[in-house]
Amino acid sequence: MPKKNPTVDDIIKTGTVLYQKNYMYATNGNISVRSKKKIYITASGLCKGELSPRDILVTDLNGKVTGGKPSIELGMHLGIYRKRPDIHAVILAHPFFTNLIGIQPGALNLSALPNMEGHLKDVVFLKFIRPGSQELASAITDAVGKADIVVIHRYGTVTVGDSLSNARYKLERLEYLARFSVYKQIIF
Repeated sequence: MPKKNPTVDDIIKTGTVLYQKNYMYATNGNISVRSKKKIYITASGLCKGELSPRDILVTDLNGKVTGGKPSIELGMHLGIYRKRPDIHAVILAHPFFTNLIGIQPGALNLSALPNMEGHLKDVVFLKFIRPGSQELASAITDAVGKADIVVIHRYGTVTVGDSLSNARYKLERLEYLARFSVYKQIIF
């Protein structure tokens, strides 16, 4: 019986949670964790709510992957880890309300709810750039130099943290604030 890997288990658990919350749908989104000199990343084309240990690939900072096809956003994940040694987890998700409000730059008011500014700090909004492209990887890597949260117009969000739970909590807070903002516009 193979030895359990807590990093792999954490990625699988996070994928399940994010899928159940509709922050990742179908086979979209990806998750990675840096552990020592290894990067663990979800394989391409898989539902993040149905991951197994064999669906988590291992690479180094140069992108040498051991078996399997990694996410098309591998370059973005590696760029972030190279730029920010303090970062140990990256999540690219597609939360509905954040995507909806991200279409209208300036619509996300971090001070709309108490304590959101302290938890979310700065959010960088990027124009749409083709997914999986080097241009997108570079733009996100640059943006993560300024903030832990990036919203890409009509595509999704990138949240980073010193742990996977930290990156996930940023995503959950962001989506809660976006949902609040959308409903506020509807009601008022």
